[in-house]
Amino acid sequence: MEELGIHIGAVVTYQDGFDELANGNYIGRAFDNRIGGFMIAEVARLLRENNKKLPFGLYIVNAVQEEIGLRGAEMIARRIKPNIAIVTDVTHDTTTPMINKNIEGDVSTGKGPSLSYAPAVHNKLLALVEDIAKNKKIPVQWRALSRSTGTDTDSFAYSNDGCPSVLISIPLRYMHTTVEMLHRDDIENTIKLMYETVLTLSPKTNLNYL
Repeated sequence: MEELGIHIGAVVTYQDGFDELANGNYIGRAFDNRIGGFMIAEVARLLRENNKKLPFGLYIVNAVQEEIGLRGAEMIARRIKPNIAIVTDVTHDTTTPMINKNIEGDVSTGKGPSLSYAPAVHNKLLALVEDIAKNKKIPVQWRALSRSTGTDTDSFAYSNDGCPSVLISIPLRYMHTTVEMLHRDDIENTIKLMYETVLTLSPKTNLNYL
């Protein structure tokens, strides 16, 4: 195989591409978590196009190696030392075959981004995001997570003596396959929720529990 340029350690991937299905559904490989990178880039685009001036420094970053230990997020958190972290990732559409709703909760594509209660999620920051969703009429779904969110939220939340963090997830069917599926409305609503959250935050935002 050397003559083909394929060597031990060479990276290969499936050729499957992107397709648009009926009723606002998209399929493709590696939406987890390329869609997260797209959505945070859209937040940046909206801020620029709408000439929004933020009263704080905003870092928009796309982490690597989440699946093998949250390593990219750990490096980012140590380098930037953020005061607040808004994290986006995919979450299971629990109507997917072989997904147990008793474990994963009740979440479906097309019904809005998913917010989570979890040890790594800051309750006051989560309440702020929930209020924004209500005020802006953005539909959300809910999950309860236990020891770990399984996302970069865990790295940010426990970094640098603690960082208030919130997780805004987008429902995904057939996770970790070449035909992952998500819904256009969820993409738009997740972008809107992150965008409105960034606009709401300020140095005066009080996230103290006491």
